[in-house]
Amino acid sequence: MSASRVLNENLTDEFKKKLANIRYIFTDLDGTMLTHGRATLASDGTPSHKLIETLCELKKEGVEVIGCSGRNRSMLFENARMLNLDGWIAEMGGILCMDNTSLPEWHYFTAEMPFNSDEYQTPHDEICASGLLDEIINAFPGEVETYHDNGIGFEYREVTIALRSCVPADTLQKMIDDKGLALEVSDNGYVRKISGETCLSCDRDNPQGVHTYHIMPKGLDKGIAVERFIQMKGWDKAQTLSAGDSPADIEMGKFTELFLFMKNGLDHPDAIEGVNNLETAYVSNYPSTDGWVDAMNTLIACKREFAN
Repeated sequence: MSASRVLNENLTDEFKKKLANIRYIFTDLDGTMLTHGRATLASDGTPSHKLIETLCELKKEGVEVIGCSGRNRSMLFENARMLNLDGWIAEMGGILCMDNTSLPEWHYFTAEMPFNSDEYQTPHDEICASGLLDEIINAFPGEVETYHDNGIGFEYREVTIALRSCVPADTLQKMIDDKGLALEVSDNGYVRKISGETCLSCDRDNPQGVHTYHIMPKGLDKGIAVERFIQMKGWDKAQTLSAGDSPADIEMGKFTELFLFMKNGLDHPDAIEGVNNLETAYVSNYPSTDGWVDAMNTLIACKREFAN
């Protein structure tokens, strides 16, 4: 398979039946569902209500949508409430919310990192206490900074440390390994625009080579979190689809029946190889929001075709 395997160019009857069978969608937000962090924009940044309409149509068809993002719990809770999502996975898999109600059921998930919830510290607190973050920032002045969720006031994190940096991920990983910590670096894709203050030496409107990284518990990623979510819900994998635009998102596709990779993510050097290695992956016809809406409307049409 090549990364040119585009969703709407593979609509055989067999594939349409698979789409019609989907009841649960795990989706990344930024660069996938959302453009510039907003729900009322098309991919080119012009006003659009198509995403909202599509979410409503999915709800009518009984499809549950689960947001899966690097964003923190405060943001995901509010995002899910406003978009009427059924649940969410925050901080790259570190927090699972099974039902997004006024009293949501949520759980920490730290994979291979030892964590004792009785000590009244979060996993994030324990990572910071190791001194790792200070060492990274001091080692690369002007090349790395903590990333506080789009610069809009949501600074508190509970499981991961979010960074923006042009330092290679394997360089950061070596620093972690040298300290003997059960942590790893996850690449959540390129930064397309920087809002708010930054210490990085780059064009804020068009940063080049700047990544969003998450330092997270070893063994934790969006994929293993999706697998755990499905198990806890008792859902059938054959009824699941995931969608995203970064190498970190491709991990979700390993645990769902189908995976949708957004066309705009193909400029990442690791993306094409990741998509090519996943037999259930398809590329959207259009970038970000437009591509997501197009794919979901195809799914809706397939459900309605085979319901008759």
